[in-house]
Amino acid sequence: MRKLAIATMSAAIFTLAACDSAGPETATEAAAENAEQQADIADEAADNAATEAQEEVMENKADEWEAKADELEDQADAEEGAMAQ
Repeated sequence: MRKLAIATMSAAIFTLAACDSAGPETATEAAAENAEQQADIADEAADNAATEAQEEVMENKADEWEAKADELEDQADAEEGAMAQ
């Protein structure tokens, strides 16, 4: 019984991993992922900034990218909901 439970859980994990790694379903979702990557790049640049002013500028850019990613994710969710109907 325990082996069956482990096998079932393993199969479920592999299935979820495959679904998650399939990539974006819509262009909006792809744009959201790109915006998240840009935010990460800006965050890293802020961490490596030579001056406090540069750090602040990059943090602001990261915040803007994150807000854009959030908007796009909301749009992508709405598109996926519309497609599901």
